[in-house]
Amino acid sequence: MIDTLKYYLYTMFEKGYAVAAVWLTIFRELFTRYIFKDWDFVGFLFALILFDTFFATLKVIRATGWRSLSFKEAEKFLVKIFLYFGVLSLSHILGNFTIHGKANDYSFFTWVDTFLYFYLITKEALSVARNINSNSPAYVPPFLIDRLNRFQKTGKLSDLTTDEEPKAPDEHSQKPNI
Repeated sequence: MIDTLKYYLYTMFEKGYAVAAVWLTIFRELFTRYIFKDWDFVGFLFALILFDTFFATLKVIRATGWRSLSFKEAEKFLVKIFLYFGVLSLSHILGNFTIHGKANDYSFFTWVDTFLYFYLITKEALSVARNINSNSPAYVPPFLIDRLNRFQKTGKLSDLTTDEEPKAPDEHSQKPNI
């Protein structure tokens, strides 16, 4: 048994697998500490991106046919992935940076990651809903699309849960400035 283990370790080292494994482990640790580590969220966001891409492609095919598809759409998809990765990295860095090796308990940015996560999910969900309804109207209720639109415009989480849009102040109810 020991001889077999020695043989496998020797062949791994000889082929460079051990060195590659060490470098990949170091890279993974540095990446999750300094760049991004919330991979559960990425799974949900990526699912919405795939649905959005599918329904947008279906919309284009139904409207203009297969021949209208080009690599420009694939380029837009890749650009979206890179931009979202940049936003996710920004939120991770702002929420997790340290000062002199200590956790930043005084951070004014602790809310940034939650807000940006909501924003990205809402942005993709809104796009999916619009693409679904452009293929066949009324599958996604208009009130849901309205709420998602309001959140995209204002950034207020309460817009996702309230039924009414904020009313403009009445001219007659305002007090004069003295």
